[in-house]
Order: sequence, then C-alpha cells, then structure tokens
Amino acid sequence: MILPRTKILESLETTRGEYTKALGLPIPLHCPPRGHSRRRLDRQLHVHLYALPVRPLWLDLWAKTSSARLPVVLGHRLADGTRAGYAPPGRLAQGVSLSDEDGRAVLHLLFNNVYILFDLVGQPEALACLLLRKSLDLALPHLEPWACEVAALPTPRFTVLLNRLRRDTAREEAVFREGTRDRARAAYADQQRRRLWEEAAFLEEEVRATEHALDELSCTLTREARHLTACRRKLRVLQGETAQSDRAADDLARLQEVEGVLEVEPHAWGVRVVTMPIEVVYADARYRLGCFQIDLADTGAITVRNLTDPYGFYDHPHVWDGRPCLGNVREGLAKLVAEYQWVAAAEVLLDFLRTVTPKDWYVPVTNWKLAG
Repeated sequence: MILPRTKILESLETTRGEYTKALGLPIPLHCPPRGHSRRRLDRQLHVHLYALPVRPLWLDLWAKTSSARLPVVLGHRLADGTRAGYAPPGRLAQGVSLSDEDGRAVLHLLFNNVYILFDLVGQPEALACLLLRKSLDLALPHLEPWACEVAALPTPRFTVLLNRLRRDTAREEAVFREGTRDRARAAYADQQRRRLWEEAAFLEEEVRATEHALDELSCTLTREARHLTACRRKLRVLQGETAQSDRAADDLARLQEVEGVLEVEPHAWGVRVVTMPIEVVYADARYRLGCFQIDLADTGAITVRNLTDPYGFYDHPHVWDGRPCLGNVREGLAKLVAEYQWVAAAEVLLDFLRTVTPKDWYVPVTNWKLAG
C-alpha cells in the first residue's frame, strides 16, 4: 500500500539519518513541488527528490529537458502511475549522469548535489527507502574526495564505511524481495480461492438449473406417455374392444398392502403415500431417516418430504427441498406415473428411499441419527 507523501518523507528521513550517522556527512533531502531545484554549494550532500537542476538562462535558448519512461529503476519495478521520469540534462549542462544496471540514467550529480530523476516519493514505503539507499550507494563513490574532506575521513576508512552500508542495503533488498514474493504467493492463493469459489457457485447454479430442466422433461414425458395411452385406449374402443375398467380403487387397496406404507390418501391431483420410518445401512451402521410423504401427481411431478427428521433443506441424502435425485430411474418412474401404475411407482420410490449412494448424495447419511 502506498502511504501519503508526508509519511513516505518521514521514512526517508530515517534512512537518510542512517547514512548521516555512519559517514558523519550531513545529507538534507529536498522535495521541490515543480520538478526543478536549485543547486546548493556548501559542505552538505543535498539530495533532490524527483528533480532537475535549475537551468541557466543561456540554456533556455535550447529545447527544454525531455522526459523518459522508467518502468524499472535500480532493479525494481516502480508503482503504476509513477513511471514517467526525467531525462538527464544534455551535454551542455554541468554535472554527470549515473545509470543503473540496465543502462537507464537514474541520477544526476552536480558538485555536492544529487538529483534523483524518478518519482521516489510515489513508491510504497519499503521500496522508497530501499531505492534511496541504492541511490546513495550509487552516488557516494563518485563524490569520494569531496565527502572525505567534509567528513574528515581518510579514503580507506570512507571506503570501509561505504562497503558496510552496501551490505546493509543488500540485506534490506533481500528482505524486501522475499516479502514481495510472499505477498505475490498470498495474492495468487487468494485469487485461486476466489476462482474456485466462483466456479463452485457457478456449478451449483448449473446443477439446480439442470435438475429443474429434468423435472420439466419428466413432466413432459409423463404428459406425452399419458397422451399415448389415451390415444391407444380410444383406438381400441373405436376398434370394438372393451375399455379397461377403472382400477383406481384396487390400486389404492394394493398400495395399503405395500411393505413400508403407513397411509394412502387420494387427491384430485394424484396420490399421497405416507411411509413408515425408513432405515438404511451404511458402513456397518443403521441410520433412521424418518417417515416420508410421497406425492405422485397426475402431471408427473414427484415430491418427497421428510415428515419427522429432515436435515435442514435435505429430506434425505438424495432429496433436497422435496426434489429427489432419481438418476437413471427417473424415466421409468415417469412412465409408471403416466400410466397410473401407482403401486409400482410407490415400490420404486420406497426402494429409492432405502438406498444411499455416497457418490451421488447431496449430504452424507451420517447427519441422521443412528437407529436404536
């Protein structure tokens, strides 16, 4: 995260203080608002942040200094929106420009003034402090005679101190790069988790939409099968055959005798069957799922509700909110309902409720209580 510029400047003052204390050399920082800063001629090392020297009047006869694109500086990528830097002053200007490992001019030295040609204050705090250290490490060897005189240090001692500061910079750079890698890994992991969550949410929607489409197709299949049966019956009547007698009363009586059926209730829209408590065996354990209400509608719709022991929206490991996942028995069951074969349809559904398949269930059967 990039802090306000005042906070970054406070952190840079701390870094500057380390070099001042180590070398005994005053190093003030300047942050001009308009990108040009006049040179100072005294016994301090002046560092101008993101600035160029003020041009002499006679140089204004030529074109202004142009800008440069600096996406990477001193081996580090700058933040977005801060990659426009200054091109170094031309050959007619005083001083010398210094380049980084990639050959890009990043500093300009003018006597005891160091002009940083990129937006150092616009970087994240850790990167800004590291780039200031690397800029000073790059500039100070070129100012060695002047710095030794101002700091009253012999050249060998000054070189030792510079090497010590470079080692500190290398350690900070290693810590910074490791932190950058850790943040990148964490960001990638978060991105993958979001992608997987979005994909899972999408697949859940697809499952629900497909189940809804299957229910509609089952109803359509039931209507078409019933229409086919009616057409065949009418055809037999037209051919002189005796129409089959109504077996509704017999079917209800036979339904009452089906093992596991507690009650049977006729409705204008179909038949309702209430079961005795259903138990299933899984992994050498018996689980009590409860009593179920099975509604078989004339339209082909099949609803299964757990009357006693639902688990949230799950009436059964294979039933969600009353909608059973019938798998490969769906088509045959639709035909049985279409032909009003309530007994056979109830037997198929009872067998369905007494069976659990781990690879196909919505929730594990272990969410229900053990029998007994």
